[in-house]
Amino acid sequence: MRPSQILSIYSWKPLEHNYFFSQFISNLKFSHLESLNFETDDSHILMSMLSKIKSLSRLFSLTITHQHDYIDLSDIYRIILALPVLKYYKFTTNKPYLSVLLPVASNKRMNNIENLVMNHHCTFEDLSMITSYTPKLRRLYFINEKESNNLIPENIYPIPLCNLTHLTIGDYYKNFNEFEIFISQLNLNLNVLSITVQSQDITYLNATRWEEFILKYLPQLEKFYFQYSEKIHNEYEYPIKSRQLNQFSSSFWIKRQWVTKISFDNEYIIHLIRPYRETWFVDFSFTQLTLLYYPDEFGGITTVDCRRILNTIHIYHLEIRDEKIFAGLLIEMINFLPKLDSLKIHALSFNQSGSLSINELNTLCSIGNTCQITKIYLEKMIDIEEVYLLMKLCPCMTYLKVGYINKNKIKLILRNILKKINHKRISQLHSLCFHVPAIDDKIVNQLEELINNENLLFNFTIKRVFDNIHLKWT
Repeated sequence: MRPSQILSIYSWKPLEHNYFFSQFISNLKFSHLESLNFETDDSHILMSMLSKIKSLSRLFSLTITHQHDYIDLSDIYRIILALPVLKYYKFTTNKPYLSVLLPVASNKRMNNIENLVMNHHCTFEDLSMITSYTPKLRRLYFINEKESNNLIPENIYPIPLCNLTHLTIGDYYKNFNEFEIFISQLNLNLNVLSITVQSQDITYLNATRWEEFILKYLPQLEKFYFQYSEKIHNEYEYPIKSRQLNQFSSSFWIKRQWVTKISFDNEYIIHLIRPYRETWFVDFSFTQLTLLYYPDEFGGITTVDCRRILNTIHIYHLEIRDEKIFAGLLIEMINFLPKLDSLKIHALSFNQSGSLSINELNTLCSIGNTCQITKIYLEKMIDIEEVYLLMKLCPCMTYLKVGYINKNKIKLILRNILKKINHKRISQLHSLCFHVPAIDDKIVNQLEELINNENLLFNFTIKRVFDNIHLKWT
């Protein structure tokens, strides 16, 4: 293939070790090249590449990854921002706190970039200079990872980014006031805002401030992605007031279908706000607690921090992603979270004796009178006793989903569960779902015959959707 026939090049090795680099530099004509993605460790090689890139009249997309060596970002952006047809530009470097020194663009020096990804630290002052060259910008990503002195509004040029619809800020360390100052200097009509906050300014968890900010500066916002990480200290004191976080369930957030989630990830509590997306349960106004991972050395944290979270905000949906959770611990956690409406766990485990302690049984009996959980998803059932425990623990349960059941065991499992429901007169439960790999209509018909022949249910429907069996009754 001749160089003039190549439309796209992706080099996954550093250029100094790549045959392509020598070919590219040697005056070969890539006259129809539209997309270029390469990596280099050497700043001299990078500048040599950029000198050739200037001659590519059809280059619409450019992705550069530069590691290890020092680089002058001003020289790079001076060349890139002069490319006449470039639409997409992404630059990644692991060198922190590099500055971009450019004059503010005149009307004659503006370009056609629509998607700009600056995967490196960029000050607000640098950003205002760079974006003065990109009036057609639609999507912008940058990192602001350096803690600095207070932001000076006069240093930010009021650049009208009227075409910008998507803004993503990663590793953001400045406080909320500085963030508000920055946004106020831009004329934005954002549809999507995503920000990952590393600052410890808890103003970011003030729902009222966010509501006022969005209504004033971003009234067109449709999707909001927010992440705030807080390191766990094994103490009972918790600085965040419950009233603050509960405000994220107000009508403002429900109307926009932006939901709050709280995750435990090793040593961190992660506060998340996300647009609603369909889950195994349906609830627009929920707050979810997710437990991701608990190594043994942090075994004492779970109980303490569940109490702290409970004092912070009402939790309606609990998801535990650990491979197994001890049944006694689950009972204790549910006891701390009386507002729970749904529960998702991977698998349950019992102690070596296979039974609960007297205290756990007493707790179980007391929870049964107050537990409000209506929907449960058990991803992996090892023993049917796990289902029986959940049925006893959650008498208000209306829906139960169980994953990964062997198709040769589904008849026995379904019979036992329905018999338990009838024997215990569990009147609230009226919907079951089983994930059965390789299930077919023949087995579904056999299950229907089983239910009819043994009078396990009346007025029911059963159907298969891919590998899932759905059973409902009245």
